[in-house]
Amino acid sequence: MNDETRNKIAAQAEELHFAENLPVEIEGFTLKKIFAPIEDKFIFYTYDDEKIHCGLTTYFHEETKEFKVRQKIGLTEFCLTNFFTEDFAHFKELLDAELDGVIKNLRGLRDKKLNPFLREKKIDKWTYGQNLPATLEGFELFINPVAPVEVTNGSFIIINYTDFAINSDFVLYYNVYTDEFSGESRINGSPHVTYAFDAKNLDKLEVKLKKNLITELKAIRK
Repeated sequence: MNDETRNKIAAQAEELHFAENLPVEIEGFTLKKIFAPIEDKFIFYTYDDEKIHCGLTTYFHEETKEFKVRQKIGLTEFCLTNFFTEDFAHFKELLDAELDGVIKNLRGLRDKKLNPFLREKKIDKWTYGQNLPATLEGFELFINPVAPVEVTNGSFIIINYTDFAINSDFVLYYNVYTDEFSGESRINGSPHVTYAFDAKNLDKLEVKLKKNLITELKAIRK
């Protein structure tokens, strides 16, 4: 980030009294004020709960000239599009109005009702999904089909096996727009697409998981 942009953002933040009266904790998520550039982003502050591996970051993105909120669930990170704005004052208004709700939603991820699209796919009745092992090849079952997590662009995480110690995981998604299941691995934070789990229904998905899941986790660990 260039000095002109950094100084402009810092001055605007001071003028707006941005983040001056934030609570040090919301729903068990702890505030950390940063107010510094990292690569092409000016990071304002974060709220994190390391115990549940969830949090959010507020920042200005130099490339798009927008203020954003990035949400983290396990090793999966994505932006909340309802916060996108080029107006700093409006960004502050959005955060003042919605920050508590976003964090409460993070806290209650496992308590949300099943999405109608997932119920139609009978995710909640899926015997295989209900009996996944809590650990597999040293990976923790962080998200399971009993409590899928909505991320972005119509996608839900159905299965997530994670090893936080090596910053790596396997994620199985269902997308309501394409009506398809698909997989993705992260190896030390870098995404790796796999087509070994592409499926249109649970029966075909189950066959592919039984055949490929352990092999995929072993490959990630290598």
